[in-house]
Amino acid sequence: MSPRMKRRKKPASPNLLRFFLALWIVASLGYWIAGIVDLWDTRVHWDQRVDIPFRFDSDSRRIDKTGLKPEARAAGLAPGDRIVALNGEPYSGLAQWATVLSESHPGDILQVDVTLPNGSSATATITLARPDYVYGRMSPLLAFWQGFLLAGLLTLVCLLIGYWVVLTRPADRNAWLLLILLTFPSVVFITPGLASGIPLFLRNLWYQTLQLAGAPVLLLFGIYFPERSRIDARARWIKWILLGLYAIAVLFLYPSIYMENYGGGDGPFLTRASDIASAVINALNLLCVVLYLVLTLDKLRSASTEDARRRLRVLTTGMSIGMGSLLLVFVLLPDLPPPYRFTGATTAGYWIRTAGAFVFMLAPLTLAYVVVVQRALDVRVLLRIGTRYALAKATLWVVQVGLIAAIGFRLLLPLLHKQEPGPSDVVGAVIFLAVILALRFGVSKRLQQWLDRQFFREAYNAEVVLNELSDEVRRFTETKPLLETVSRAICDTLHIRQLAMLLHRGDAFYLEQAVGVSADGTLTLPAQASSIRFLLNSNEPARLYRDDPDAWYLMAGTAERRALDLLNAELLLPLPGRNRLMGVMALGPKRSEAAWSRTDLQVLQTVARQTGLALEISELAHTLAAEAAQRERDKREMEIAREVQERLFPQEMPKIAGASVAGSCRPALGVGGDYYDIIHLEDGRLGLAVGDVSGKGISAALLMASLRASLRGVTLDNPRDFAKLMHKVNRLVYEASASNRYATFFFAAWDPRTRRLECVNAGHNPPVLLRNGEVIRLETGGPVVGLLPNAPYTEQVLTLEPGDLLILYTDGISEAMTRDDEEWGEERMIEAARKLRNKSADDILRALFAAADKFTAGAPQHDDMTLLILKLDPAPPSS
Repeated sequence: MSPRMKRRKKPASPNLLRFFLALWIVASLGYWIAGIVDLWDTRVHWDQRVDIPFRFDSDSRRIDKTGLKPEARAAGLAPGDRIVALNGEPYSGLAQWATVLSESHPGDILQVDVTLPNGSSATATITLARPDYVYGRMSPLLAFWQGFLLAGLLTLVCLLIGYWVVLTRPADRNAWLLLILLTFPSVVFITPGLASGIPLFLRNLWYQTLQLAGAPVLLLFGIYFPERSRIDARARWIKWILLGLYAIAVLFLYPSIYMENYGGGDGPFLTRASDIASAVINALNLLCVVLYLVLTLDKLRSASTEDARRRLRVLTTGMSIGMGSLLLVFVLLPDLPPPYRFTGATTAGYWIRTAGAFVFMLAPLTLAYVVVVQRALDVRVLLRIGTRYALAKATLWVVQVGLIAAIGFRLLLPLLHKQEPGPSDVVGAVIFLAVILALRFGVSKRLQQWLDRQFFREAYNAEVVLNELSDEVRRFTETKPLLETVSRAICDTLHIRQLAMLLHRGDAFYLEQAVGVSADGTLTLPAQASSIRFLLNSNEPARLYRDDPDAWYLMAGTAERRALDLLNAELLLPLPGRNRLMGVMALGPKRSEAAWSRTDLQVLQTVARQTGLALEISELAHTLAAEAAQRERDKREMEIAREVQERLFPQEMPKIAGASVAGSCRPALGVGGDYYDIIHLEDGRLGLAVGDVSGKGISAALLMASLRASLRGVTLDNPRDFAKLMHKVNRLVYEASASNRYATFFFAAWDPRTRRLECVNAGHNPPVLLRNGEVIRLETGGPVVGLLPNAPYTEQVLTLEPGDLLILYTDGISEAMTRDDEEWGEERMIEAARKLRNKSADDILRALFAAADKFTAGAPQHDDMTLLILKLDPAPPSS
């Protein structure tokens, strides 16, 4: 972090700054309004005011011979008389004198008690007279407007500009210094005036404070605007010595001012101290002005950035023209010899003063411009564009006025000479009114738009191009051509040197597209970077002005600042999607060094929003394509797995004398965890197996394959102990599967010669043996396989009889459900099987599946359905 950043103080609270600004507005506007009211009274109601009968020294209270009027001489006052009382009240200061004059009217009596030079006392009774009218043939109202132009309008505009600057940049020190400088003209042209009592005290306090603050504030403005002076950085003690001397002089001056106004005048000590303090302040004021010029000239040569030097050139030019016109019109011209003298009392002088006042407005407008804008245009550019634009607008105005005058002369002038206008005259007046309305609200607006396009064609064309670009980006579905098109169009249209686009991937924003940036794809901004958080929270462009950075930049880390410096970013734009930030566009400075205008930002935001949506659509399209490809791969893999699993099931049913066998598995997901098998044992027995692996899909199918392999392995030695067989299967499955995987399993060996059935049930749905009207469930066994490393199992032995039907099934059959979640159930399955006892195993198998499907009525099933049927032929009838 730079030393400048380390020394930056925490900014004041915005609410506190607004409070101070409100106080300043109340005080300054109150002073201005009171001054304008006084101006109205002294210019328009001049005949109700009184002339000052005499003038006197505020410290010694002795009457001055130069200001002694005839009515005072007639009352017996003479130069050198010392005032003791006014209207019977002991003299208390200039505030008392101002109150007497402001509350008196022509013809009133003023009683003045004085001490004569010989020490004797006297009382003079003065009949107050009306002042002389000094504005010649000018009317009082016109005299007021002449005074208002300078004392009212110019100072009010200065105040309003100052308020606006502080409202725009409340945390900028230069904005507050500018506010004080723009308030200063109000106390130059408006005096405390005709007030009395507390209003007089407050106006005096405001007047004296601003008079004293003007030069020091000008010095501080010269030090800190637009950047701190290198002279102050090396010798800051100069500033503090000058301000310290000011403070000491003010400490002596304020008591003197108070005594002059409210203490009956200064004593000898205060008079001497006041004279010294005034001399010191005058010298310091002159020194401050000189130092301001020195600092400004030095910065014109040594400022750290071209933008700072442009600001100073604009400031110097504008202030020179504005203040120069004020000095020329209001100071030099009135003091010229009579043939060349122009005063406000003449018509020519009035218009010259008016023109000078309007030219002076260039000074406060220049001050506001250089403080508020982030990048100032060069003086030559401003003068060239401003002059041409002003001339064009003036020409347009003259043409409109001339056209209205010509039509009015043709249509209205005959009407004024007729005592009884006819219908045609009324029609002419209506046509004239229609022409005025058309010019004002129709033609004038279109001409103004045309004029703006001619003089600001580049900005207009940029707006058109970028608006067309915001519509074009919607058609892109590929990221790379989208970014290339947008970056090229923005750089070419706005004449930008550098542009970079960073897209969000994972936990950071990576550089994807760059123009004029010497950085590779490794440049990133973390998702938690200060700039990213600001863009997310505000969804507004973030301006980066390093000479006066915003809070988000001050909170940025070293790596983030280095990345922004590599990008030379001056403007960051969010590229928003619907619900998230897709990326960031970083723009460098314009080649013209001009600031980003409001129109620039509005159009760029539109382009950025459309680009963000296009990026989201592109990402979605790629995601959908990838998902479709993945689904296709998964589908193919599932098809292969299904084919493999089908190969694991018996491919043909064995032919057995006196019995038939049939089996089938219907997976819920293409592949599943149900298992059935028919194994030919070496001694002629037939092994029947059915199982249900926990879970669904590929994982269940793999465990089913492991179960099949285990069973096939342990039956190779033609086992007789089925409890031991199941123990081995359990151990093998346990070692080959995850801890949360298991299978229910049933295995039986049927000997066709003896019809002996040996079986063991490992937690499976008990197979059902239907014998005449009897239902036998084969439940003997133990727990599921694969869950416990060691588990006890018990086998069951029984002899089948001719006509017996043995049904081995999984719970997908018995728990087949309708759309209302009603199960088919074991009882319905048994009932359906009873009706089929005379059928073959294959017919029974198909009929049971059909009965289950009929019950579920096409409702999707979520579990595999498996059936294995052993049907013994019925005994032949006895002969």
